[in-house]
Amino acid sequence: MTRLLVRSGKDPFTPVVAESTLTQDVFNSNSGNYLFQHSVWKALSTDSAELVSNGTLSERVPPEPRDARRINDEFDHFVIPMANAFRPEFAPRLDRLSELLEDLTIPVTVVGIGAQAAHGQGVESLEPIADTVKKFVGLVLDRSASIGVRGEFTRSYLLGLGFPESSVEVIGCPSLFLHGRDFRVDKLVDSISIDSPLALNLTPEVAGIGAFATAQAARHPNLTYIGQDAHDLRMLLWGTPFPHVHDPLVPVHLDHPLYQSDRIRLFLDTWTWYDFLATQDFAYGTRFHGNVAALLGRTPALLLAHDSRTLELAEYHRMPYTLMPEFTSELKAEDLYESTDMAEFNAALPEGFDRYTAFLERNGLEHIWTEGNGTGDFDERLAAATFPRPVHPLIASDGHEVASRLKWLRDGMVLDITRHPQAYEHPFPHPPWSGAGSRHARIQTTTAEKLATQKRQIDELYARLERVERNSPRGLTKRLIRYVQQLVRRRR
Repeated sequence: MTRLLVRSGKDPFTPVVAESTLTQDVFNSNSGNYLFQHSVWKALSTDSAELVSNGTLSERVPPEPRDARRINDEFDHFVIPMANAFRPEFAPRLDRLSELLEDLTIPVTVVGIGAQAAHGQGVESLEPIADTVKKFVGLVLDRSASIGVRGEFTRSYLLGLGFPESSVEVIGCPSLFLHGRDFRVDKLVDSISIDSPLALNLTPEVAGIGAFATAQAARHPNLTYIGQDAHDLRMLLWGTPFPHVHDPLVPVHLDHPLYQSDRIRLFLDTWTWYDFLATQDFAYGTRFHGNVAALLGRTPALLLAHDSRTLELAEYHRMPYTLMPEFTSELKAEDLYESTDMAEFNAALPEGFDRYTAFLERNGLEHIWTEGNGTGDFDERLAAATFPRPVHPLIASDGHEVASRLKWLRDGMVLDITRHPQAYEHPFPHPPWSGAGSRHARIQTTTAEKLATQKRQIDELYARLERVERNSPRGLTKRLIRYVQQLVRRRR
């Protein structure tokens, strides 16, 4: 059995409640991360493979020396699905991953990593992180045949840093290959209307996005805004508005019409997300994975591209997109739907899939699409799993949301997330979780270590005292008497 350690917030089957997802940052601040992580997981779930999630713990804090030893001893391959990691904000995590990789001796494969620059800017804007990227990629290529990148922008960036063409392969985002080579998406309705069920995704920081979102919400009563990141989840869970977005037209506060009409959702698992989007006629917005989720639910989607990260992916996969560096309230969903053509996407997917699986094979990774490899227990475990429902605003009419928060607070009165009955337990804690809510657990661990150290010291002290007593005149006299007594008994 081949054991694979996979970089992921969690495995595809473990349900984690919203409060734990946020407090322990299981989704790495964005539910879109699950799409590519779990797609890679499914691809590698052959009959001969055992996969374990690393919980992304080793990149949150500096690794300990024993972490690399454990990985080398317990695993055959470290697989690292990535997203837009080549950006200044992510550089500290790359540095910590590099520190871990330096001591790894097993193969390491990076899948789908990308560079991100703002729209209109080139690779020169990434100069501040050049050394970090060089070190990380160099360590990866020392342990693999190649590195899989999202698109041509990232490939050009790495070639410009001096890496050879043969070592940098464009494979796109693995999330789109979840359903295999023959997957396709077609329009099920000729046109949409004001009353059509629509799914909107957006990036709150983009200029003009508030006027656009509010106009869409007012025009389409059956539109649902799908949030993705930690700020969205915090607002839905606890009513906390975004601290850095101040446009009142952006749905990041409790007074927005989308919140007040209970038309905001956040999905804690990809599978429930896909199921919901399968019920919609059209999805659109700025979030790449928000639109990919719709496509994986076989719903047409249009990406409103606003930066290099989303643009290179859309171009590679020939996914429907429109360049939108700025937004206005004049945009109409009906026009966006009419301009959405799935033909190129459907035509490009088989070729992209072949390139993706060839990359896996080149790097020694068996996958489920090779005849005879099987699919392990992936389908059975997924069918047996029960996932939490999507998170609604607190004002949801059935009272479930308020009751859920109150139960969390009541159960968590110990003030220690690691002992909360609904806490997420990392399957491979390297290093142990040391974030929010872990203080009591860390104190307990430290206390146990101190007690163990004191016990060893006491045992050593007793041993020394025994040696001293044996070598003292009194001790020697006792030993001599015992020796004489033994001689006397033998002569009798």
